[in-house]
Amino acid sequence: NFAGMAPPSRRQRLAFGLIYFAYVAYYIGQKNYAFWLQALVDEEGWKKEHAGVFGSTFQITSGISKLFNGPVVDSMSPSIALAGSLAVISVTNGLMFQTSSTSMNFALWAINGAFQGVGWPALARIFIAWFPDPKTRGTWYSLLSTNQNVGSTLVPLLLPMCMSYGGWRAAVIIPAIVAGVYTLILFAFLQDKPASSNNNEDKSTKTKKKAKAPETSTPFSTTMIRLSLCGIAYLLISVIRQGVADWSTVALKEDKGFSREQSSFCLVALEVGAFFGGILGGIASDVLFGGRRAPVMCIFSGCAAPLVYLAFCVDLSQFGVDKTMVTAGLYAMIGFCTFAPHVLLGLFARELAPTFASTAGGFVKAIGQVGGAAAGAPLSMVVERYGWSMASYIWIACGLGTALCFLPLWKVSADNANKNKQ
Repeated sequence: NFAGMAPPSRRQRLAFGLIYFAYVAYYIGQKNYAFWLQALVDEEGWKKEHAGVFGSTFQITSGISKLFNGPVVDSMSPSIALAGSLAVISVTNGLMFQTSSTSMNFALWAINGAFQGVGWPALARIFIAWFPDPKTRGTWYSLLSTNQNVGSTLVPLLLPMCMSYGGWRAAVIIPAIVAGVYTLILFAFLQDKPASSNNNEDKSTKTKKKAKAPETSTPFSTTMIRLSLCGIAYLLISVIRQGVADWSTVALKEDKGFSREQSSFCLVALEVGAFFGGILGGIASDVLFGGRRAPVMCIFSGCAAPLVYLAFCVDLSQFGVDKTMVTAGLYAMIGFCTFAPHVLLGLFARELAPTFASTAGGFVKAIGQVGGAAAGAPLSMVVERYGWSMASYIWIACGLGTALCFLPLWKVSADNANKNKQ
């Protein structure tokens, strides 16, 4: 029992565990790419530009699929969508490199990318059904989001050991086996929602109609304005997260003279801070704000701006401190402050539009991916012309802009947003 929250029931814990490790299996089926990619170049003699097509193909199909997967998941059983997509991922990984046809292998990896995009919308829909109380679900959603960290950590621990015994093709065979076995577990044990939820929903709907007859629903236009603000916020926070994560090795070397090891240490600190920020952000939204997500996201993203300023615009050596340690500490706090909005935005979007939750989440995510793309080539052009100081000012502006997007949503909670749920 945490801060007055009732502990989850045994069935809730089972559902949570099933969907948690389902996404770990999803992640193993995509993060294996780095390991067999290296083998293609080193052992099979592929040119880097040819092998790199796999990555581009995956990103393109994954990005396109996210535009359509939300409505698809909203229209079918999410547990079947989750297990069925994982089955496809198992098959595509298992068939990879069983043929010498380059185009066939490209197609298999593209299919994998398309079905990877089904995982989170289906998982989130199941989660919201099993954890209906908005005053406690932020904590559990934040814990659920750590499955990405677990999956990313397991791949470099598991696959090299398997490849040392079974050769480089173990990098696709092992994920196929993991996904296939877990697919059977999901089909056997996972339910869309508690068996009693339909009766409870009918009773609660009748009660609300009697007690709150004069209350009107939230207009669809209001919901779309709120979702658009969330999308813009996701875009801006993605510019910071992706920009700092992708360019730090270069930026710290060119701007501060850091070695690769020093830069790597800072990036590890960034991820450690992100891990704890995601969890504590969800807890804060439940415990301190009663299920309201916007205040936490506003405060955290606003705090990211001065942290970026200190990390990139201030010469720390003039204070006689250990520059590496202080920069790593600032990176940890930047990760802490930027990952909480990243995690809570997906939940908040679904709470704003419960009748089309997966579609709402996909809409916000699609806008956010524009921010991730802007942190690539567009940012590099800015740096090329104006230097890293201008990039840091852009990140600062994005942090402040994100906070401003959440101000109009400060008092919005799942309770009053769900008035549009008939």
